[in-house]
Amino acid sequence: MHVVPAVALSALLPVWTAVLFALALWLLTASRLHAPGLDRRRPRWLTHLVDEPVFWHWGGCLVGLPLLAAAVPVAVLGGWSPTRAALAAYAVGLAVSAWSVWGLRRRPRVRRVDVAIAGLPPQLDGYAVAQLSDLHIGSFDPPSRGARWVELCNALQPDLTVVTGDLVTSGVEFYDDTAELLGQLSARDGVLVTMGNHDQWDAERFISAIRSRGPSVLLNEWTRVVRDGATLVVAGLDDWFTQRDDLGQALSGRPVGAPTLLLSHYPDFFERAAEQGVDLVLSGHTHGGQLGLPFVGERYNIATLAGTWSRGLFRSGSSQLYVNAGLGTTGPPMRLGVPPEIALLVLRRG
Repeated sequence: MHVVPAVALSALLPVWTAVLFALALWLLTASRLHAPGLDRRRPRWLTHLVDEPVFWHWGGCLVGLPLLAAAVPVAVLGGWSPTRAALAAYAVGLAVSAWSVWGLRRRPRVRRVDVAIAGLPPQLDGYAVAQLSDLHIGSFDPPSRGARWVELCNALQPDLTVVTGDLVTSGVEFYDDTAELLGQLSARDGVLVTMGNHDQWDAERFISAIRSRGPSVLLNEWTRVVRDGATLVVAGLDDWFTQRDDLGQALSGRPVGAPTLLLSHYPDFFERAAEQGVDLVLSGHTHGGQLGLPFVGERYNIATLAGTWSRGLFRSGSSQLYVNAGLGTTGPPMRLGVPPEIALLVLRRG
């Protein structure tokens, strides 16, 4: 990818100087991209002045490469300077990348979705469930940003708040910060949490920290919400990555005929849950693809290209799945075409 800045810089510098400069950028980028995945605390200035600019440059190369492939032949045919065309391609790539690093990923949206459920008791018509997912609290999405998400969620005044996994990026250093954030969430019927694959470095310690702040963590179990005599079952599935998931146990013994919500970090359990009569599955994990084409990112993104659920509401028979695009990021701290979200799902009689 670093052919893009090499060719672009040759419009401003001697060729060998441009190549050496591009090589230095490649070495810096490679050192950050291949750094150990264990997220540790580091000064915020280091994140802002080193890590984010590195990913800004990386994204500029990524976007600029196809632009370069198109711009240089056009420039040659038009009699223009290919190096200046490459410079323009790199500049456009940097502009798009800057928006993905410093713009869109910091602009969460509240998505309000009515979900019709057959047989929903009238007492539960209008029951509002706020869903957060994939917070990935850490160096790139710090606790201060998480506090803003909590504020946005609480302002919705939901009946129930659920958080569907990947609470931290990696490691254990942000466990207490994240547990504090979850403890600040409020809803009429409480806060329910399930764990994701990024939460497994010391899961028992993390679960204990969360529970000590008030939220309930569901591990292959269910709980009931009662509203004016009507029961809503909310089940939570443990982590698939560590092979702790047990869907049968999570749904075992639930009241016959009661509408059931299943919290599963992975949307892959949807079909199995539908076979067992689950009315609504709330998932995350995909980040909505995280990176997609601008303006049509919800249709064309990494998740849809991989053939999996991206984000939004899906149906199988009488069962439905909502995949949350999440709030944080994993891998590159970038979002393009797929904004972060807090979902407010309002249950309606079907």
